[in-house]
Amino acid sequence: MLKSDRISRFSGPFDPISRNRRARLARLCLFAGFGVLLAVFFHLQILEHDVHAEQATNNRVRTIPLPAPRGILYDRDGEVIAENLPAYSVSLLPESERELVEGMGAIAGLVDLEPEAMASLVRQYRLAPGQPILIDDDLDYPTLSLLEEKRSEIPSLLLQPKPRRVYPHGEEVAHLVGYVAQIDERELSERDRYAAGDIIGKTGLERMYEDRLRGEKGAEHFEVDALGRRVGHWQARPFEPPRRGNDLRLTIDLDLQRKAAELFPDSARGAVVALDPNSGEVLAMYSHPTFDPNMFSGRMPRSTWSSLVDDPGRPLMNRAIQARYAPGSIFKLATAAMAMMLGVVEHDEYMDIPCKGGYRFGRRWFGCHSVHGWAALADAIITSCDTYFYQLGLKLGMEEFTRFGTAWGFHERTGIDLPSEAASQFPTSVAWYDDHYGEGRWGSGVLLNLSIGQGEMAVTPVKAAQFFAAVVNGGRLLEPRIRSTREAPEVVGRLPLSSDQFGVLRASLSGVINDWRGTAYRKTRAMEEEYTIGGKSGTTEHDAGAPHGWFVAVGPMENPGIVVAVIVEESGSGSDQSPIAVEMVRSYVEGLSGPPDADPAPQAPIALGESEPADQP
Repeated sequence: MLKSDRISRFSGPFDPISRNRRARLARLCLFAGFGVLLAVFFHLQILEHDVHAEQATNNRVRTIPLPAPRGILYDRDGEVIAENLPAYSVSLLPESERELVEGMGAIAGLVDLEPEAMASLVRQYRLAPGQPILIDDDLDYPTLSLLEEKRSEIPSLLLQPKPRRVYPHGEEVAHLVGYVAQIDERELSERDRYAAGDIIGKTGLERMYEDRLRGEKGAEHFEVDALGRRVGHWQARPFEPPRRGNDLRLTIDLDLQRKAAELFPDSARGAVVALDPNSGEVLAMYSHPTFDPNMFSGRMPRSTWSSLVDDPGRPLMNRAIQARYAPGSIFKLATAAMAMMLGVVEHDEYMDIPCKGGYRFGRRWFGCHSVHGWAALADAIITSCDTYFYQLGLKLGMEEFTRFGTAWGFHERTGIDLPSEAASQFPTSVAWYDDHYGEGRWGSGVLLNLSIGQGEMAVTPVKAAQFFAAVVNGGRLLEPRIRSTREAPEVVGRLPLSSDQFGVLRASLSGVINDWRGTAYRKTRAMEEEYTIGGKSGTTEHDAGAPHGWFVAVGPMENPGIVVAVIVEESGSGSDQSPIAVEMVRSYVEGLSGPPDADPAPQAPIALGESEPADQP
């Protein structure tokens, strides 16, 4: 046999060499496979042990967040303004969006769940999957009983006791405290530490002090079976109780707040603001029309919300800080203060032209509400003579008028600790008119309107109260505040007048009510007191309807302790509103213990640019 034949005979697939080669390759693949398996096992069992253990736990453990009661709101005397009462809520804790939709469909008839609300809840779930979806947090007992029967059919159904926000005085404090409601999609996407179904302050003090009032949620952990049904508490984690939010003591006098609601005309629109002129504390704040904030604590039907939003009276608007009105004649005190500060008029000085029912400026006739004849400054304030103030405004000039008005903050917010305060409107300079009307397209006639509080200016009721407080406290423009604090009030500006000049303004306020010529004399003199109450009326024209009526009252003039600003829309004469403001002052003063102290001397004059007053002489 040839050598080549022998080689071909042993070179087939079963020859020893080929078998050995394949055996080595098989062993290599087998060892490699075992190596991969060992690496995977090591990764799963060692490196990712905690992750998979948690997943396994989560498959049999449910964590239910427990809502925290909000902090309680008290008035200055400790009376409750907002509190929490126990209620029951229904939520769904689904594993998927499909389970959420099925759960909502199963209970929709029992809780009157509308399609729009269901769609909103689905969107909330997409933003925060794995969190309970609140359906209703104010169940009545019949509905609660019916839902209890469905627990075995709907594994994701969750029924819990839950604190419900309650406002014992409802409509009387609505705009002041605001209301709470379920967090919406926008807020959920913008805020940390919140989940779908959480309750959040929407307006008023509830919103302003949300971080302080909200508290910290607790948690309850329990095991479930394969169908998601509750088995029992999970012993590995203890129950975590919720922590109530911090309480808040307010400067509000609840008796005075109720008095404002009682006195305000039922069919009218407007606001009442009462301040302590010495501290800037808000004693009362009432806006009308109003609403019941308790409606928002539970699930509100869409029809109810629409009726509030579409109401032409705008009951959700806090007119005390959001509505702006021409101040009218109450602004004459500011015009007088400017004129005295600059020395363009003395308190006993007469204008060049007496009041004959109006004033002719160029070709225009600027009317006055009566014929007052010759009048000095105090007389003009007491009788509210427009003719006098037309001439006084011209003596001031536009540049000084806008400079002082801006320095005294008539174009700014007061800084009150409430959200959504509107800034008042005021021309900040002569250039303001050039920008708005064009250079050379306006004249000095606009100054006549400004001098009596008309034209291109508008103030909120809280701004009016802030200014009058400065007139009677020695010139300090104080930042109004509602939260009670021991800190000194924030001084945001000053009226740089002398003691004598403040005395002229205060005597004028007293004369409006107590002088037979005063615009409020006939309306208020039936209210005889052992102390003196002062005030100023204002009647303001606007684009449509009857004039708005202002009245700002101060008392007691012997030692002013309260300023009350009242605005009633389309009410005609401002003096018609004087009984409301005067009765508010009387009610507050009589509620205090002890007689009024002697009249303190106003602070000495200061320069406009100084931050602190000069020493008393």
